[in-house]
Amino acid sequence: MASMVPTLYWFDRWDERIGLLRVVGELVHTEELNGEDTLEFSSYDVPAKGDRLLWLDGETWREHVVVRTEEPLEGLCSVYAESSLCEMLDDFIEEAQLVSRTARQALTAVLAPTRWSIAYCASLGTAGALIYHQNALWALRRVAEVWGGEVTPVITVANGRVASRAIRLDEERGEWRGLRFTYGKNMAGCTRTVLEQDVYTALYGFGAGLPFTDEDGNYKAGYRRKLTFGDINGGLNYVADESAKLVWGRWNADRTAKVHSFGQVTFSEVTEPERLLALTRRALAEASQPKVSYEVDVAALDGDDADLGDTVAVVDTSRDPEWRLTARVVRRVRTFGEQVVARVTIGTVEPVDYAQVSALAADVATLRDDVVGIDGNLTTAASVTVVENTVTTAIDDLDELADLDF
Repeated sequence: MASMVPTLYWFDRWDERIGLLRVVGELVHTEELNGEDTLEFSSYDVPAKGDRLLWLDGETWREHVVVRTEEPLEGLCSVYAESSLCEMLDDFIEEAQLVSRTARQALTAVLAPTRWSIAYCASLGTAGALIYHQNALWALRRVAEVWGGEVTPVITVANGRVASRAIRLDEERGEWRGLRFTYGKNMAGCTRTVLEQDVYTALYGFGAGLPFTDEDGNYKAGYRRKLTFGDINGGLNYVADESAKLVWGRWNADRTAKVHSFGQVTFSEVTEPERLLALTRRALAEASQPKVSYEVDVAALDGDDADLGDTVAVVDTSRDPEWRLTARVVRRVRTFGEQVVARVTIGTVEPVDYAQVSALAADVATLRDDVVGIDGNLTTAASVTVVENTVTTAIDDLDELADLDF
């Protein structure tokens, strides 16, 4: 039987062709939305750290960089490679103050010190962020998070080598292909994970902190109120999902009517009520259903092959009443051997590796909305710098913990 393992074109770190890197056995490709994109395989050859692997995935060229090898005295070399986006870890941004910028403007700024260009950038509105003493890959992830997009590397090949490297920033990767998945009580080969986050059927939305001023426009000391959108939302500072209330709400005191389960979300850098309202509605769409993921073989899906980001209609018949959810393919692991075996994670929540750090940054960032100086003046730049330093310290502490043995 013919092998389905893709051909790996082998280049050194200077993009000079070495030859073909022979794979022995299976090759595993793992990819996540805005996250992991790796290759793992064994070979008789021993590539050097930083060597580049170019391969054709269907009609799409992919490039990976060798970051780790395990080389026993006898036997095969185990190779671990990451998407060539990892080279941005070596590009440094001293400071980029992105105030009221479009996604394209922000993307242009963070890619400036790199050799990557923009292949496509969706219209994602205006937002703001401060990039301070960070590598370009962190900055790229930050732009994707703040402006609400999903990153895809675009590799073009000409004359047998990489001709260009570019970034595609879509509002969402993937599409609706009619994929459906039904989860039953006795289903084998499937793992369901229900996360602990609460389900909310209504959300209050808050934006940037607004300073108090006197009649002459001078700043006054005290706490700052947060931006709301009640003036453009019928006087309500929250958005609600009436259909979700019937499923995920609760009874009122005398059990005569179902009421909403309220939550809140803060977008500390948003200064326009219209954008705040739109972001809160988007957040409600995610918060109004349980955070759950299903890890399944692609063969268990009804429909075409699943690509990363594709939308999947999920019916969970193991629950009473049954859950009907809209999920996405957030992770895909393909094993190339004599055939291609694909296993996907479909869920209503994205992978948590980068999201956990992002959530920490967001929580700390909200502090800037509640604190002012003694004289009531607190510049945005100053507050952002304090927040970024706090977040950096917290993340450094997490990195130190990662090195400990428990």
